[in-house]
Amino acid sequence: MKTILTLAFLHFSFLTSAQDQSQQETVLDEVVTIYDEIFYDVPEVPRWCERLGFENKRVDIGDAELYVEIEGEGIPIVLLHGGPGGTHHYFHPHFSHASDFAQVIYYDQRGCGLSDYELGEGYTIQQAANDIENLRKTLDLEQWVVMGYSYGGLLAQLYATKFPESIAGLVLVSSAVSMHVELEPSRQYDFISEEEQERMQEINQMPDLTREQRIFNRYLNGDWKRQFFFRPSKERLAEFARYEWVHDREFRNGIIESLRSLDLEGDFDYFSVPTLIFEGKWDLTWNTDKPEVLHNNHPNAKMVVIEQAGHNPFSDQPDEFFGELQSFIESLARNHGSD
Repeated sequence: MKTILTLAFLHFSFLTSAQDQSQQETVLDEVVTIYDEIFYDVPEVPRWCERLGFENKRVDIGDAELYVEIEGEGIPIVLLHGGPGGTHHYFHPHFSHASDFAQVIYYDQRGCGLSDYELGEGYTIQQAANDIENLRKTLDLEQWVVMGYSYGGLLAQLYATKFPESIAGLVLVSSAVSMHVELEPSRQYDFISEEEQERMQEINQMPDLTREQRIFNRYLNGDWKRQFFFRPSKERLAEFARYEWVHDREFRNGIIESLRSLDLEGDFDYFSVPTLIFEGKWDLTWNTDKPEVLHNNHPNAKMVVIEQAGHNPFSDQPDEFFGELQSFIESLARNHGSD
């Protein structure tokens, strides 16, 4: 039975252990939470970049500078954020787990986050792939593991076809498919009640709200269910609103337009680069057919389905996610050592 709550703000701690998560609300609980109040003060949470304190710099790739952070040592793995229009920030603090067995390279794509809003030849996925290669060369890395999340998975797949010699391994996390296929409708609103959808629509129509305020209030009133399996804390929602959906106003339209002609169907039939695919069972961004469609286009890949996870398996089930990722990275190191 659904429960409708109209209440002042409740504080939910940021929890990652399995024991703590067992007590958290999940999207499957279908609790309906409606706030009568509009929250104009988005909590002033500091960037994880400032709290974690590892190396950051701006890297000149020729016609733009990209914001880059580097953590750890070992085989380099570059993280491609999603959106299009997200930032590197939502990989924090989760991917510090990976710094125990790899050198983790975070960056904001051109036109996003803290990187230059420099149009270049035009915001396109082709330009974004070329930017990745220019970043690799500028960092003086022979090869790296490329991990793409959501839209970033689409970008990673294109990069892999353009520059396969630059890749030691490919990791796709909750990735979009890279071909023209008709998928079943998204499940994004399957667990969001009519009451919550109506409240979110009201929030969308309030002209006095800033981007941050609109995102924050929508998430409080159920929008978190589209991507998260566990209900995020107040601080986590504030991080998303402040730092994780920031981009040039021209960016999304340019990227989305460039995707119309992208079709990589069959391009991975004989792809020899080791590939690992992560899927959350409750990733509502797509329907249940998407993982198989993606995997079929990567017939030589290993696919891991994480049961209690949504669109962000690295935060929903970090132990399982980073255990699998570590095994994959270490296998690459062993194979590289035997060459």
